[in-house]
This record gives sequence, structure tokens and C-alpha cells, in this order.
Amino acid sequence: MERAARQWIRALRGPRSQVAMSRRLGYRGNVLAKWEGGQRYPSFGEVLRASARVGIDVSAALRRFHAPSAATWDPAEPERIDAWLRSLQGRTPQALIAERTGLSRQQVGRLLSGRTAGRLPMVMQVVDALTGRLPELVGELVPLEEVPELAREGQSRRALARLAFEHPWSPAAQAWLACRGDVDAQVATAALARDLGLSDDLAAGLIEALVSAGVARVERGRLRKVAPPASVEVAATPEDMARLRAHWAAVSSARMGRGATGDLFSFNVFAVGQEDLKRIQEAQRRFYREVRAIVAESPPETVALLVVHTAPLVGG
Repeated sequence: MERAARQWIRALRGPRSQVAMSRRLGYRGNVLAKWEGGQRYPSFGEVLRASARVGIDVSAALRRFHAPSAATWDPAEPERIDAWLRSLQGRTPQALIAERTGLSRQQVGRLLSGRTAGRLPMVMQVVDALTGRLPELVGELVPLEEVPELAREGQSRRALARLAFEHPWSPAAQAWLACRGDVDAQVATAALARDLGLSDDLAAGLIEALVSAGVARVERGRLRKVAPPASVEVAATPEDMARLRAHWAAVSSARMGRGATGDLFSFNVFAVGQEDLKRIQEAQRRFYREVRAIVAESPPETVALLVVHTAPLVGG
């Protein structure tokens, strides 16, 4: 994150000399040289102040990034960012922020309470942990292509956010790779196609998509799984979700049609009261959460599909 911070500062300076930019910000010495060289870092709030000093509408940029929290940042006190961070935090526990960033809970607490201003790289980590959209924020304040460290990350994030919708089989491919750990890159396509019952062309496209999205990489001739970012903003339309649900319902239907070995299928058609139907739907939600909890604690040994559908057949 420090390299990205230095690139951001350089992009903010633009065509001005380091000395001229330092003086514009009210410093006597050439502080920009130290910031860009990594000997020192400004606070995140100082960067927002500097942005305003060079004519950037910071309030508008923050609104475009996350409108609900933008009003908590006061242009009259540009270096105060604690209220803005708390608004981004929402209900995210401080312990989870610490886990995602590698900071201590005490560091996170001091930053969110305003007891410390927070060096630019540290706050960048926190913003990314809270939103998964740091490249978007920086891109609202400077041309993102001038911050190549984040530009590459932003491209990968966008690909990852759209991965499941553009390649519906990709969650299964990721789960398969998690089970395998790594696989010889030369036979990965054939192995994926064989194990999941896919065509070679589809399997090859999936592997290419996983690598492009940054959740897999080829290293020393081996295809390996890469942990995705802690948080990724997914811009899914209702049409996206409908297509994804229909895809997996169709996969389930095809397996039932051929009587796939090892599948467990249950159905029940019934008359029920409206209030009890709501209870059944809530029970389904609880069951789904329980399954997710089991999966989170389970070793990756096989790939499975769960489709649960409660449908009101009259008037639906």
C-alpha cells in the first residue's frame, strides 16, 4: 500500500514542482520530496486537504464514492476523517477490520475515534477493508491510471465482481481448485472438464477468467488458487441475479433428470396459511445460514451444489 500511496501523492502534485506543491500546502521545506520518496507520509486527511488546495471538489468526489457517508466529512476541517470512517464502518466490528488490515484493534480504535490521524497507507488499508473499493475512491480524486498499483487492482476487482455473472460456473471452478490445492497447468483444463462434467472449451474459458480476475494464477507450471480481497463491491442487477439463479436451477434440474449418483432431492407441495408460509421461508433462511457456517469451517475436499426454492404457486 505504501507504493500506491506514493503514486497517489505524485498524481496529486500534477505538473507542479515538489517545492511549489509544498509551499502551496503551507510548508516551508520540501515535504513533497519526503512524501513521494517514502521517508514520511501525510495523513489521509492531509491528502484530502491537499486535494482541495489544488482545486479538486473533494465533497463531490466523496459523494460519488459513497453518498451516505459523504456528509460526515467537513470541508472546513478537511483533516478530520474519523466521522467519515465510522460512517463507512457501519456495523463492521473493529476486530474484523483489524483482521483484514493486519493492524491491531487498538490502532483501528484510535483511528475510528479520531485519537490518531492515521498515515495515508494505513487509512488506505482501512478504507479498502471497509469497502473493497479503494481504487474507485482514488480514481475520484486523481486519474487512476497515474496510480498504476491501484489501477491494476481496480481492473482485477471489477473482473472479480462480475465473475460469477459472466461465468456462472466460476464458483464451482474456484471450489474445485480449492479442493485440488494446485494442479499442473498443462492438464488443468482437462482435469476441470472431467471432474465437473464440462466441455474442454468451457473449462479453458473458466480457468482464463479465474486468472484474469486474480483468484488463480499460474506459478512454476502450477495453477494455484489465490485468496480474493476481503471485501469486493458487487454491482449486480436484478437481471444478473435472475440469470445466475436460473443457471444453477438448470444444473440441478439436469442432474435430477439423469438421476445423478449421490444427489439428495426432496420436494413437498402443500396448502398452508400465509403466516406459516412466512415461517417456512424464514426457516429456509436459517438453514441457508447454517449451511454457510458449516462450509466456512469445513476442509475443501469436494464440490457440492445446494439449491433450495420455496415457491408460492398461487399468484406467484
